[in-house]
Amino acid sequence: MLYLFLLVGMVNMMFRLFALIFLSLGFLTQAVAEEVYPADIRYLHVQSGQTLHNIVRRLYPERVKDWSKLRAEIVRTNPDAFIDGDETRMKAGSILQLPKRMVVRALPLKPAMRKLVGKVENVRGQVLAVDTKKVSRTLGKNDSIYIGDKLITGDDGFVRLLMVDNAILNLNCYSIMVIEDYQIKTGSRRSILNLLQGSLRKVTGTIGKLTGDVYELKTPLANIGVRGTEYALRVFQSKGCSGTIDTDDRLYIRVIKGLVDVHNKGGSVVFAKGESGSVLLPDKAPVKQKVDEGVFTPVTEKPETEVKTEEEGSNFWWWLLGIVGLAALI
Repeated sequence: MLYLFLLVGMVNMMFRLFALIFLSLGFLTQAVAEEVYPADIRYLHVQSGQTLHNIVRRLYPERVKDWSKLRAEIVRTNPDAFIDGDETRMKAGSILQLPKRMVVRALPLKPAMRKLVGKVENVRGQVLAVDTKKVSRTLGKNDSIYIGDKLITGDDGFVRLLMVDNAILNLNCYSIMVIEDYQIKTGSRRSILNLLQGSLRKVTGTIGKLTGDVYELKTPLANIGVRGTEYALRVFQSKGCSGTIDTDDRLYIRVIKGLVDVHNKGGSVVFAKGESGSVLLPDKAPVKQKVDEGVFTPVTEKPETEVKTEEEGSNFWWWLLGIVGLAALI
């Protein structure tokens, strides 16, 4: 009888233990499922002629099933940007606040399961990386970058990446770029980046210098191919930031070193060192033209002519003082 009593007690304790473990696991699972990560944080300056449908289609190409929900959320979040709440009647000049947060129901990928392709060399402002599971992380200096990461910079954001082939990428504010592929294996060297919007300056590394290398920088309006070069470009970024000037949202490019091949459905144009140009539409060929330096780099706050004027004015007063002093001595 005593043995039976002890056996029942042990079974009861084991049952409670398993129940506690089960509930704990359930709690943890629920906590992970309800975890909310900031993702796709961005603002967009509405230009004349733009439509909400095209904006959503361009910025969320992989979320076709969510397009209608995204449009509805944008209208709800930005009531002042639409006439009578009509998503087809956006007000030019408005600044849209696009979806900021999303619920992620998948666990983050373990670092060992992701392909490391670079690290953060310098960062300031708000910069996020969203992985293939839609889990985001705030980037800091020396943080790792992986294939599939979508890099997002805020209105004051900037990040400099050092890639595994020693390429340097400067991604400026209001930018979204996806690292689609990056390989340095012999016989399979490739670099495929997708700049959905923003400003980028790149110094190419070892990938792109050999004939068999695959190097492609995609944008919504044209793709870029290079052979060992340095270049700057800006696409779908009408609102200037960090000192750059406002412009329209076409693709602008300037070659600093080497050669760049810009191609789309409309044609292909090679840009050499010192040349610049633009692309208006995906089916319009690239055009060589002079582009204001302020499109790519910050504009100085005080023009040089103003400084010279101040210096000349100062010299004038010293000269006048000298004349008065000389007259007093005479």
